[in-house]
Amino acid sequence: MIVDFFNSIPAAVLSELGKLDLNIQIENANPNINRLLSRTVLFGGKRLRPMLTYLMSDFFNVDYSRSQLLARSVEQVHAASLSHDDVVDNATLRRGRPSINNEASNKLAVLSGDYLLADVIVALSKRGNITLVNEMSRVIMDLAEGEWLQIEASEKRNYSREIIATIADKKTASVMSWCTQSPAIEGGFPDYVIKNAYQFGRHLGLAFQLKDDVIDFSGESKKDHLSDLENGLVNSVLFEWLELNREAKERYLRGENLRDLWATTHIAEALNSVDKQAQNHLSLAKKILDTLAAEVAHLHGQNIEDKLRPLKFVVDFIGNRRF
Repeated sequence: MIVDFFNSIPAAVLSELGKLDLNIQIENANPNINRLLSRTVLFGGKRLRPMLTYLMSDFFNVDYSRSQLLARSVEQVHAASLSHDDVVDNATLRRGRPSINNEASNKLAVLSGDYLLADVIVALSKRGNITLVNEMSRVIMDLAEGEWLQIEASEKRNYSREIIATIADKKTASVMSWCTQSPAIEGGFPDYVIKNAYQFGRHLGLAFQLKDDVIDFSGESKKDHLSDLENGLVNSVLFEWLELNREAKERYLRGENLRDLWATTHIAEALNSVDKQAQNHLSLAKKILDTLAAEVAHLHGQNIEDKLRPLKFVVDFIGNRRF
């Protein structure tokens, strides 16, 4: 599947991804921070977010020289959030390698993430588009609030589908929405196009997180397997599993350790339920993408089917991903 996915991506986009420099751009940046980030949270990964940013740039006829900053910024912010998440989650691995907190320390992991976020805001400020700065600031705020809500829900053992969806919206969908709407902002499109671009990314992000939760139970995840379960965090799959195992839920609410309650009973039903939720979001994403295509074709007076095709493949890839 991964080979077919990359074969669907225009060669020019893959070339831009290969040239993407994720090092901190601030003048006189601390080299020790750069080195720590480059061998941990900035190392490897599928680069799906910058890839999506470049594909949307194609879609909106925004030159790569203008969208490079957008692509770099979203991957750096994502990496910064990983450095913070690894501390909060007591992670040991990230993409099959030692996590940043394991490689250095909790304190240095947090400070490195903060440093990376500062670099993003400085770089975007130099571009001079206040809307881009505002939107990225919103993304960073959403990431912090999403983590806060997740910790709060875990400590109080107060979960619902709405709370879990809100956490996913803020921690994953907000980042994905930057990829899809920032090229529209950079390209000077009308507000209604930008809003649809945002919603396209939002539903992609929600589906991506739901699929990520499913993958965590597959044994094929490159993160710590069942990491949410080990850390006592109820993700979408564990929520559905608790709903199907009422006795386990009652014991969990009385304070018992989630890991001690874990059993595979009804896990297949829980996985199917979450996968269905993901597919619903992808269906909405496809409808919004079709609307966007009609809007852009009308504004530019041209056929954009070639630019639409790889975006549709991205939607299908997220729906079918197993790792």
